[in-house]
Amino acid sequence: MISNKEKEILAAKVLTDKGIALPLRLLSRKRRYIRWKMRVPTWESRIRMNEMYLKMNVRYDDLLKMTYEEKLQFMINHSLSVSRMVAYGIVRGPFLGMLLNRPVAWMLRNYMHPAALEESWMIINSIMTTVPFENIIRLAEATNLMAPNLSQPDKTKGS
Repeated sequence: MISNKEKEILAAKVLTDKGIALPLRLLSRKRRYIRWKMRVPTWESRIRMNEMYLKMNVRYDDLLKMTYEEKLQFMINHSLSVSRMVAYGIVRGPFLGMLLNRPVAWMLRNYMHPAALEESWMIINSIMTTVPFENIIRLAEATNLMAPNLSQPDKTKGS
């Protein structure tokens, strides 16, 4: 489970578009892993992801309650869709997303640890909602420099 503070940190990374690093195993012996950045997908990619998610016929709350065996069975049944949804977070853009989504999804299925793939999919599902942004939005509203200052000095006292 992700705590509220971790959700807010993740929301801050999403707002600044820093991305989340995903480890991919390599076959070379010099470097064991490379890191790909998963960022917030574009609107078009989100629509495709939502379409795939709805075809899976699963609820987010049910995913959080799954046991280890149920998650294994879920990944066996839906690994293709899960990897394609994560690939939309890696390869963004209208043309590159359509062209490179399937090869990147294949690389994710073959060279990424299944637990990391499932966790990155859960992260990309959680950033689809606006709940983690609520505190950041409230903070931005409170620190708005263009808002009128409500504590004006008293003109009768002369200070």
